[in-house]
Amino acid sequence: MAENVEYPVSVRLPGYVVRKIDELVKRREFRSRSDFIKFAVTLTLGQLMLEEAREMAKNTPPEAFERESEEAWEKLGAGDFEKDGSEVLKLIENIEKEYKRLMGAKE
Repeated sequence: MAENVEYPVSVRLPGYVVRKIDELVKRREFRSRSDFIKFAVTLTLGQLMLEEAREMAKNTPPEAFERESEEAWEKLGAGDFEKDGSEVLKLIENIEKEYKRLMGAKE
């Protein structure tokens, strides 16, 4: 299950980076430096995960894709995704909520 506990992390950034973040906060693109950094880290992790998935896909035989696709369509038709994917669905909901919260500073 996704963990919603936040942990403090200290990081040192060059002055020009902090100035750019402060500009975004001033323009109300983000509520704070912290919100920007959370957004940037989450975005970067997502990109890294996508790249990892692409690399895995390169090594996956087409038959495996076809089999998984057929299984997914069967589950979708039977309405079984809710049972099997409830943890994934909850994680996606949490990510969407956090994204909306972080982007909600823009008015």
